[in-house]
Amino acid sequence: METPFTMYQHVTNDMIDHNGHVHDANYNIIFSEAINQFNYHHGLSLKDRTLLNYTLFTVEEHTSYLSELVEGDQFKVTIYLYNYDEKRVHFFSIMTQENGTTVATNEVMMLGIDSVIKKTAPFPQQYAHQIKQYYSQQPHIVWPKQLGHRINIPN
Repeated sequence: METPFTMYQHVTNDMIDHNGHVHDANYNIIFSEAINQFNYHHGLSLKDRTLLNYTLFTVEEHTSYLSELVEGDQFKVTIYLYNYDEKRVHFFSIMTQENGTTVATNEVMMLGIDSVIKKTAPFPQQYAHQIKQYYSQQPHIVWPKQLGHRINIPN
């Protein structure tokens, strides 16, 4: 793999809040959509989910806002896998502007779910294989300090 999974987008007027930059909720929509696209391309398309009676649920997430995006800005979201096991995947996504400035990071833990019984279940073989392959082939990254960050007001 030469590059990790990346989604490109630009800021539209409907993403802007009363402060003149992208609304915080829109960052999470963008990160969520990027992870959806990653999963669709790695063995869990919407068709696959129906055929396999399987899906993924987000069980925890944390977004750090590091810079502003305004209308017209071009940006990308790059998906990395920090860790995984037979039914959990720990994503770390980085949003950057065209000039390379990191705009935001998003850390997500997703859990595999059997859609029929609504209980956790191991990943389908096709997804498990692709996650393992992606993890082993993704470029080395120096994990940003936002990974595992705890919200805190130091005394």
